[in-house]
Amino acid sequence: LVRDAKQLIGPNLPISVGIANPNLDSATIQQVVEAYRSYYNQTGHMKSKLYPGAREALERLGEASQPIYILTNKIQRAADIICGHLGLDGLVDHIFGQNAAERPKPERLMTIVAEHGLKGGVLVGDGLDDFAAAQKTGFRFVLAKWGYGAQCVLEKHGSVDGMDGLEEIRFLL
Repeated sequence: LVRDAKQLIGPNLPISVGIANPNLDSATIQQVVEAYRSYYNQTGHMKSKLYPGAREALERLGEASQPIYILTNKIQRAADIICGHLGLDGLVDHIFGQNAAERPKPERLMTIVAEHGLKGGVLVGDGLDDFAAAQKTGFRFVLAKWGYGAQCVLEKHGSVDGMDGLEEIRFLL
């Protein structure tokens, strides 16, 4: 029994399914994951909403000529579907979702940084995997304090530079 459902949000889906259902074998976990992804890609994504101020924050960053990337643990197809549904395509430079290997976010960001020659970025996130990814790449981490995993980050790492709302994005410029 999972005592804190927040630990299920953020990690790769197979990991979350395994945490929620520790008695499932890997083949059954994969069946659950495939069924969920099928539903999500067809209709489930339509329940996704932007946080208040997200569109304005992205527009402000774009006006400041800052490159904007989305790094998510969602499979690439789902990430593209959601961004299209939310109208983010024209506001971000690239969306980095998962591929079939489903590598951890820190490992994936290190590869992205190397392949795209990124340097000195800011990673805004709300989970332990976001914090770890920023540390591994030398990026500045800014905690999205409104996010589902923010409390876990604070409990593990203490005081962390953060934002209370997306209107504070202007302080990153």
